[in-house]
Amino acid sequence: MPPTKDKSTKTSLAKKWIRMEETELQQAIVDDCLPRYPENEPPKPVQVDAVANLVKGRHTFVMAGTGCGKSRISEMYYNLFAKTKKAVILVLNPLDALGDNQVKEKVAQHYTAVNLKNQNFTQEVAIDIQKGKYNFVYLSPEVFLNNEMFSGIYHDSAFQDRLALIVVDEAHMLYSWGLVANKEAKKSSAHKRHQDRAVFRPSYGDLGRQMMATENTPVLLLSATCRPIAITEILKSLKIPEDNIHFSHAELTRPELRILRFPMESSLKSANDLLDMFGRKEEVNSKEMVPTLIYSGTRNATFRVMKVVNDAHGTPGEENNPDSLLIRRYHASTGDMDKDDTISGYELADFPCISSTMALGLGQNWKRVRRVIHMGRGDPSCINQMIGRCGRDGKPGLAILFVEPKRKFGLNTPEAISKADKQENDTRMDSLAITPVCLRIAFSIDNKHGYITMDRDDLNYLHEECREVDEGFAPCKCSNCAPEEAVLLKARMKQMNNNNFDAILENPKDVPGPLPVKSPKVKRSRVTKPKEKKLRPIELLVLNRLVECFNCFFIQTYGRPRSFLPEEIFGRTEANAIARKLDEVKTIDDIAKLIGGEQLDGELDMLQKTLDEFRRGPEYQAYLEEQEEYSKHIDNEMERLQNLKRKLPPKESVPAQVENLPKQTRPNRKIAGLPGSEASMPEDRGVMPVTVRVGKPRASASEVAENKRLRAEKKKKKEEEEAKRKSDSQKKWEADKIVLEEIKNSYADKRARCS
Repeated sequence: MPPTKDKSTKTSLAKKWIRMEETELQQAIVDDCLPRYPENEPPKPVQVDAVANLVKGRHTFVMAGTGCGKSRISEMYYNLFAKTKKAVILVLNPLDALGDNQVKEKVAQHYTAVNLKNQNFTQEVAIDIQKGKYNFVYLSPEVFLNNEMFSGIYHDSAFQDRLALIVVDEAHMLYSWGLVANKEAKKSSAHKRHQDRAVFRPSYGDLGRQMMATENTPVLLLSATCRPIAITEILKSLKIPEDNIHFSHAELTRPELRILRFPMESSLKSANDLLDMFGRKEEVNSKEMVPTLIYSGTRNATFRVMKVVNDAHGTPGEENNPDSLLIRRYHASTGDMDKDDTISGYELADFPCISSTMALGLGQNWKRVRRVIHMGRGDPSCINQMIGRCGRDGKPGLAILFVEPKRKFGLNTPEAISKADKQENDTRMDSLAITPVCLRIAFSIDNKHGYITMDRDDLNYLHEECREVDEGFAPCKCSNCAPEEAVLLKARMKQMNNNNFDAILENPKDVPGPLPVKSPKVKRSRVTKPKEKKLRPIELLVLNRLVECFNCFFIQTYGRPRSFLPEEIFGRTEANAIARKLDEVKTIDDIAKLIGGEQLDGELDMLQKTLDEFRRGPEYQAYLEEQEEYSKHIDNEMERLQNLKRKLPPKESVPAQVENLPKQTRPNRKIAGLPGSEASMPEDRGVMPVTVRVGKPRASASEVAENKRLRAEKKKKKEEEEAKRKSDSQKKWEADKIVLEEIKNSYADKRARCS
C-alpha cells in the first residue's frame, strides 16, 4: 500500500468511501454505478473488486478476458470523486490508435478526454491539462517519458495533486517489449512471428522510475493474457513488490468463440488458403460479407492477403485501390491519416475486411467483428489477443487459425515437444499448432499456467475441463472437439454472409444446397534469384561513407532520433544501390531514381555533395589509376596475342602427311597388362605407366569370426538395455495410470452430480 500523503491539497475521495468496510464498500460502488449505465450492463464482480481496492489505495492488477469491460473500471473509480476536485486519470496506451478509440468512447459517455500525440500536443492543450479540463488523458510511454512538455506537466505539484490514478492498458506488452530490451527476442522465433510486436521500445523499461515519482497515486494494470512469468517480470520492471499489489481475476475463457485450426495446404507466403474463405461477388456482395479481421505476421504479408481476398471475390487488382469496398490494410507503418480512415470506415461498415498485423490487435472494442483469421503459427498469447477481437457483442464468433504443418527448425512432433521446455515461447507456439486437445482449454491453460498441454490426462487440463462444466459452459465445438463439423464449416465458408452466419456456425449440416466447389490449388514455379555480386572494395567504401554522412545530416537537422531511426529513411540498402552504380551516377536525378526520390529536404543535395567529395579523395583517385593500369595491361596482352598469331604458319603450309597421321587413342585401363594395353607399353614409347592401387589386405578367417562375435555381443547388450528401459517405462506408466484413473473417476463423479 503506497504511503499516505499528508498534504490536504491532494485530490482524494470523500472520507465516507475510505471508512467503509469491504462488503459495504462494494455494495456502495454497485449502487453508484447502476444509474449511470444501461440496465442490461450491470457492474461485474471483477470491476467492483478492482474499484474497491483502488479506493483503499492498493495497486491493482486486473486479468479478465477480452470484452469483459476492463476500461470501465477507471470510469467507475473516477465517478466516486467530487466534480469540483477535477481529478485526472492518466492512461498509458501502447498504440495511438487505441487511445483514439477510447477517447471516442469516453466523449460519447460525456467525459472529457484527450489522446496526446505529436500532432495535437500543443501549449494550449498542456495548459488545459494542468487546469484539469480533461478527466482522462491518454498517451504513449514515449510521450510519458521523453516529451519535455509533458514532463513539465507531470512533475508540476498542481498536476500531481489532481492525479487520481495511473492506468497501464494492455500491460502484457510490457513483458513483450522487455524481451526486446533484454535481447531475448532475438532467440525467439515466436516473438519474430509478430512483426509489429517486435518493435524496439526501450521506453517501457523506464516506466517504473517515472510512475514511482507520484505521491499516493494507485496504479491499475489491465490485461487479458498474462502468464505467471510475464506477471513476475512486469512487476519487477515497474518496481512493485508482489505483496503491494492486489490481483482481480475474471473469466478468461470465451465460450462464445468457436476456434477452428486448419493445416495450411499452400505456403504461408502465398496465403492461398484464403481462397476458400471468401465467395465470389456474384454470390456474396461485399456489403453482405461477414465482418472479418485477417492477421498476418509481417507488413508485406498484409498486401498479399488483400490480393488473395480480391482474387477469391472476383475483383482482381482492387487491392491497389485505397478506397476499396472489400478490404483495406493496417499496420504500424501505415500513415496516421490512413489509419484514421481505415478505422472510421470499418466502424461505419463501409467495407467488411481488414488485413492487419498485430498493430490492430490491442484493445479495439468493435462489436461488429464476427470472424478473425490468423495466418501462420504464432505466440499463443498474441493469437489469444487477436481472436478476442470477435464476438464482443455477445453473439457467437469464429476464430480460424491457419498453421503450417511443419516449421523449419521447429518442434513438429509430440515426441520433440515432450523433450523441450514446455514454457519456452517457441515450444508453446509449436504445441498450439499440433496439440490434439480442446483448443479452448489449451488457451485457458496457457493463460493460467504458461504452457500448451499436449495430453488430455494432464491434471491442469482435467481441472479446467471440470471447471467449465461447473460454470455451465456450452460444449466446445473447436476443430479438435468436433472435427467433422470443422471440415464441413470450412467447405461452407464461401456461402457465409451476415444473414446465414449464425445458422451455418450453429449447424453446418442443415444448410441447404450443395457444397461450394473448392478453389484449385495454385502451383507456382520457383524462380531462383540470381546471386548478388559481392561489392568491390571501392563500392564498400562509398557505401559506408554515404551512410555515415546521412546519419550526421539527420542528427544535425532533427536532433537525436526518438520514434524512428535514420536508417529507416536512408540505410545500407539505398547506399548499396548507389555504390553499385558509382561509375554511372552523374547527377541528382540519377541518385533520385536509384533510391526512389527525396524523403527529407536537402537529402539529394547532401548525397551528391558526398559523392563529389569522395571522387576527389585519394581512395577514388587510386581506384581510377588502378583501372587505367588494368586497361593498359589488357591492351598490351591483346597486342601480344595478335603478334603471336601473325608469327604462326598458315594452315595451308602444314604437310599433308602430318594431317593424315592417326590420332593416338587413350588405352583401356580395365584391360591393363594385356599386349598393347597401357600397363604393357614400355616407357620409351612416351606413354606413362599405369599406377596400380593396392587395397587393404583381406582379413583372415579368425579375424572375421572375432569381429562377428563382438558385433553380436554389442547387439545383445543394446537389446537388453532397451528391454530394461521399456520395462521401467511400463511400470511407471502403470503406476501413473492408477493415479490418473482415480482422479478421472473423481471428476466423472463430480460431473455426474453436476448434471
